[in-house]
Amino acid sequence: MLLRGTAIVSILTLLSRCLGFVRDLFVARLLGASFFADAFFVAFRVPNLLRSFAAEGALTSAFVPVFSSALARSKEDARTAFKRVAGFVLYLTIPLTLLGIIFTPEILAVIAPGFQKDPEKQALSIRLTRIMFPYIICVSLVAMLNSALNSLKVFGASAWGQVIMNIVLIVGAVFALPFDPRTATMVLAISVVVGGIIQVVSQIPACRKAGLPTSATADPRSPEVREVVRLMIPATIGASVYQLNIFISTLLASLLTEGSISWLFYADRVAQFPVGIFSVALASVLLPMLANASATSNAEQFRSGLSDSLRFTSFAILPMAGGIWVLAVPLTSLLFERGAFSHHSTLMTAAAIQAMALGLWASSCYSMVMRAFIAKKDTLTPTLIGVCSLSVYIVSALILMGPVPSSDAVVTRGIISAQEILLRWIPQVPAQGHVGLALASSMAACFSLILAIGTYTVRIGHFPWETFLRSVGTGVIGTLTMVLAVRGLAPWGLNPLITCVTGIAIGTLAYTGIALVLRSREMRDSLGVITRRIRRR
Repeated sequence: MLLRGTAIVSILTLLSRCLGFVRDLFVARLLGASFFADAFFVAFRVPNLLRSFAAEGALTSAFVPVFSSALARSKEDARTAFKRVAGFVLYLTIPLTLLGIIFTPEILAVIAPGFQKDPEKQALSIRLTRIMFPYIICVSLVAMLNSALNSLKVFGASAWGQVIMNIVLIVGAVFALPFDPRTATMVLAISVVVGGIIQVVSQIPACRKAGLPTSATADPRSPEVREVVRLMIPATIGASVYQLNIFISTLLASLLTEGSISWLFYADRVAQFPVGIFSVALASVLLPMLANASATSNAEQFRSGLSDSLRFTSFAILPMAGGIWVLAVPLTSLLFERGAFSHHSTLMTAAAIQAMALGLWASSCYSMVMRAFIAKKDTLTPTLIGVCSLSVYIVSALILMGPVPSSDAVVTRGIISAQEILLRWIPQVPAQGHVGLALASSMAACFSLILAIGTYTVRIGHFPWETFLRSVGTGVIGTLTMVLAVRGLAPWGLNPLITCVTGIAIGTLAYTGIALVLRSREMRDSLGVITRRIRRR
């Protein structure tokens, strides 16, 4: 069930990500790494950050265990819980959206203080942010629907909604092509909200198929809502570590060379591609499975579910991370280098991609371990680990990014003071700029995984070390072999499309060959699933 559900979600997510790259291609062609691109990306991150705080991450962490417990009692209890929590989501996100629109200038003053030096850039960012703020309502509802549907073993509806969302954004980007950059950014912002509304509507057929109600109940004092709120309070921070890293990265990048925000955004799109295809899909299927095992006290199913998720994460993410590391430059050139996106931007983006790739495996495994705590209705532990991870990121980023230009802004003065304090105790390293911010994110991910595994051993029980280390060892050997094969055999210096296609083919053959030679259990299981699907057809 874990592999089947993951395969369905992964296929749709792959389609969504491919469409996302087409969308980014148009955005890069329209805006490049310019004044307008920085303003748009900062504005788009504000509702996404609040979504992670108040909705998608925290809500999923709190809702799935509550819904699984209700489902273990009866389907009617699950329907009731769903309606009550849906009403709570609307009660939470609608006022939050209104407050966000009102206080947008203050929010941007914290997130991107560097924009205050350019009143025109700041004004554009404020306007774009206000347009896109209602997106938080739509994506919050989709997150809750996705959690309930996965718990009912109806996989892929949310991923299909994301496909539709990206199609709408592509249409918006195409429509914006004839306009000047300022008008084009407005069109892109409006298409985000339109896509969010269509994304919600696209979930209705799946809800009816699963027997879920398509209405909400206003009952904020119900037991289900109270338990969701109790779990959401710590999960609001714990499930938002990645978005918090993005937020702080945006803040710090706004103080660096113009284009740094855009380089990091494009790099994140490429680096997160394997995570979005596999890890997010696997985690969305894993959490309901672990929550159900916990609700029914099935310890064996709980252990095997976590073990399998970590095995397949290592098997899939390590070679993907190695692939985007070694092909970072041709990939970036192929995807973005056209129009306003220059070769210099390609090199800057590729350097950030390589730094981010170093932490992808740790970040993905950490996500799986966190699902085990959440399934046990323990959202406090992820919160504490998240705070520690964020602290590591901040310290690493301040050390690696280099000196910050002086400014009258309070936030900027605070950052300069913090750097001066750190450099008294830690030897200064060469300034890495935006690459330092990406590298700091990878360092924080590795720290998070180590701390999470140690905490799991203490709080929950025996960690599946044997299967985990075996899969990691096989993955590392295969990935190193793959990287060496691509570096030595791929046709470098030619058309980036030829380099990427040839490099991916060489890497896939090298990794598959090593996995077969080492008798990888994950390879056998994957081939078994494919063989069974072919026989059924």
